[in-house]
Amino acid sequence: MNDRCSSCGVSFMPEPGFYFGALYVSYAFTIAFFIGLWLILYLLFDPADWVYGVTIVLACVLFVPFSFRYSRILFLYWFGGIKRI
Repeated sequence: MNDRCSSCGVSFMPEPGFYFGALYVSYAFTIAFFIGLWLILYLLFDPADWVYGVTIVLACVLFVPFSFRYSRILFLYWFGGIKRI
């Protein structure tokens, strides 16, 4: 595998802090998603307490692939110095 991209020169080996930064972005995504889901459930349906728990846990499991991928992408664009080509 190449060390750097041949067209833009970005390193393919991110620094160790990259993963911690992406973790914080993922955490913000998850909290915003949970608050939005809670508001939708509360305002539209007002279900029993156990429904909140089951819905949020299932949504968390389904939301992980989105959060995992896009938190790293956004962290690279915001703080990694990568410009959109």
